Amino acid sequence: MAQTSTHVESDRRISTPAAISSIFPPIQQALVNGLEVLWDGHEDPSTIRHLIAEQGVGSVVITCKGAPDPINIAGCARKLQQIAKDAGHERPLTIGLKEADGMYDGLPFELSGARFPSPLSLAAANSTTVTRLVGRAIGQKLGSVGVNWVFIPTVDLLGESIEPLDASKTFGQDAESVCGHALALIQGLADEDVSACTNAHPAATMLEILRTQRFTELASSMDEQTNLPEFRPLRAVLTRYPLNSMQFGAAIHEFSEPEQSAHAIRATCELVLRNTCGFQGPTVSSFTETTDSAAVCAMHTPLLSFLSGLDMVRLPEGAAAQQESVSVLKRAMGSGIIPFNLIQASAARVAAFKARFLSWERALNDIPAQSASLPAPGSLAHAIYRDAVTALSPGNSPLQGLARTSILVVLTPTVPRRNPDSPSDPFEPLGRALSDHFPRLRHVPYTLSAGLTDVHQAFLQRAAAVVFVLCNTSSAMIESQDEFVGAVHRSLRVRDAMAGQQRTRKVVIGAGNPRDLRDPFAGWWGVLCYEYSKGALEAVAEVVLGQREATGKIP
Repeated sequence: MAQTSTHVESDRRISTPAAISSIFPPIQQALVNGLEVLWDGHEDPSTIRHLIAEQGVGSVVITCKGAPDPINIAGCARKLQQIAKDAGHERPLTIGLKEADGMYDGLPFELSGARFPSPLSLAAANSTTVTRLVGRAIGQKLGSVGVNWVFIPTVDLLGESIEPLDASKTFGQDAESVCGHALALIQGLADEDVSACTNAHPAATMLEILRTQRFTELASSMDEQTNLPEFRPLRAVLTRYPLNSMQFGAAIHEFSEPEQSAHAIRATCELVLRNTCGFQGPTVSSFTETTDSAAVCAMHTPLLSFLSGLDMVRLPEGAAAQQESVSVLKRAMGSGIIPFNLIQASAARVAAFKARFLSWERALNDIPAQSASLPAPGSLAHAIYRDAVTALSPGNSPLQGLARTSILVVLTPTVPRRNPDSPSDPFEPLGRALSDHFPRLRHVPYTLSAGLTDVHQAFLQRAAAVVFVLCNTSSAMIESQDEFVGAVHRSLRVRDAMAGQQRTRKVVIGAGNPRDLRDPFAGWWGVLCYEYSKGALEAVAEVVLGQREATGKIP
């Protein structure tokens, strides 16, 4: 009977929005599919209004499809904050922003058009002072539209576990460099009152540790374990700066059993973050599913995430799944499945985080004008792209001294577009920049599935020079790309061996993960630009044309 009374009292205690907001943190972050209907600025969807006003959701991630509209984003953020204020929330919502095209490169888009360089490019440019300026510039842009929370930086080392397409989200392979640039970016955001939710993927490493050690045995060895390469940059950041919040990037469904992932996450939160590194901020879940079933997803993932030691969990997409997730979490709290001391500790961390960064005055009033002390985002990005270009070979580019009338063949891979508004061929800016100096340039894309075709062969046989662009966008591409590279080598060797032929001048450009592309080809002059954005390609073109030297450093 006493147990029944406690359950009823628990349900009564969390039935008002203000109470939910203060003691019900597991659904503080909500990624609600359908927020895009707010872009017209006229009406709020009833689902998100209900989640904020009636269920106590304290964080929203706005998803954008297509080109973002700053005016509509700002209007959307203001409406969401007003809903929370009217509902009696003690603190404003944390509002994040996410692109929906699947090509998020680790930094948010620049809302006036051009994109900021990726973290990998920032690390190659080798200036934490500049990285902090980028953080400030991002903070100003996001703050100007009411966004106060951003899911950067990533503090993982660039290694074999990182998919090639995700390589640009990291700051490279050196733990000290990763730490320095991550801190600079976080501090730059904080300068503009925007909170960084640092990304890390330590759960997979912890899962491997737990295969050989019991949870209870780990405490005595955590100093040693956190010196593993996978933990080193995260520990370095945590010991130098009090992070605001931290998001775990691995998904529960990536493991064979969700419970295994939950166990590894709990060990990481308790033993690594809290006990060893002293991190007291909230931990954030990016998990939204365990299976393809929305019902199972609602029943398991948010609850598992919270029981894993995470303070803020993301609801699954879809109104029905969201409502079911909320109900499951309420029942778990009321019945004691989630211990009350866990609820109190999480609530305190979330409240302290919000108190530090958020105020109703800033959330509801006009955003102050941008500081004139920062360089224009476009000129800042241009300078970083230039500084990031890294030479792989000594000496000058072989295109220097090449006659303007020569035939230059540019081979570029077929890759995903970085955003919906980019050209159908993302390497078009490289071709345009080079064709200004070589009007007889022939830009010939290649696909790894088709290999070296007769068309490629015909162009290669006529070329005085070849610029060969390599870019791995998935692990599956690497082996196929090696085969294509070998075919190009053989074709040019045959041509160069013909009597009376001058040797072909050869340049190779790496536009992706430097781990896959840094080995110089015999007889080729190599250079890295780390990504295939317009700014990066135009900067590498200047080096290839001999207009400037490459000054970047492989991160």
